[in-house]
Amino acid sequence: MTRGVKDNHSALRNPTPFSRRPLSHHAQAILSRIVPADRVDVVIDRPYVVKGWLDQGAVSVVYGEPNVGKSFWAIDIAHHVQEGLPWAGHRVRKGNVLYVAAEGGAMFDNRLVARKARFHVLQGAITLTGRSSDGPGLVEAVHALSETVGEFSLIVIDTMARVMGDADENAAADIGQLVKNVDRIKEATGAHVMIVHHTGKDTARGARGHSSLRAAVDTEIQLTAKDDDLMPYDKRAKTTKQRDMPGGLEVDFRLQREVLGTDSDGDQVTSCTVVHETEGGPA
Repeated sequence: MTRGVKDNHSALRNPTPFSRRPLSHHAQAILSRIVPADRVDVVIDRPYVVKGWLDQGAVSVVYGEPNVGKSFWAIDIAHHVQEGLPWAGHRVRKGNVLYVAAEGGAMFDNRLVARKARFHVLQGAITLTGRSSDGPGLVEAVHALSETVGEFSLIVIDTMARVMGDADENAAADIGQLVKNVDRIKEATGAHVMIVHHTGKDTARGARGHSSLRAAVDTEIQLTAKDDDLMPYDKRAKTTKQRDMPGGLEVDFRLQREVLGTDSDGDQVTSCTVVHETEGGPA
């Protein structure tokens, strides 16, 4: 060996002796989670919300182009979970739902009435980034409501853009803040958290914003309009990412016009509900 050149391998061959001392609480907590791999049991029954699509205690992003029916679709999922009804031929575990209607708009209430929704709705904008994040307050509110109605299985955030506050969805650090807050909500409530989002200008690149969002979520679902809009079920939902389940599941659906009443000018007031190809009509 050349004189003066440090042998980096010697430290590996002769590691510095570890002096035994009492473990810190942090180290004890980490040590308690270390187990031999051959003692891990197979998971037979997954704690799902919608089997094959949404797992309990996970995070998903549902995205698509404008006017593809993202909010209608999310409301439909929320309705089926709240009522414990099979969704598009898939098993559903009944549970309470909170829908965060951050992008509600004037006609959002009509969408709820059309679907005959009975889940809980948080109206108005909230922020899930920065020092003024509403995340901790949302967790407290969900816990308080749970004491009356029971635990929540699904929390829908509609849309991501409306809960970003002044943060930039194209910046990794800002998306990191959002993910951290969403994870806290998920862990504190045990619910599946679904984020409704948009595509960018290039739809082939997936959901809008920084790619770290896709890396962080467990499930990604894309909503698209099918090429042949003359087909009865002209829209499609597809799982484009599943961390722990087979991906590529598809469900075709359409939006069905519903008449809700007549306004003061005598014109019909309408909204829509989602109808799946497997159902033939709204549940």
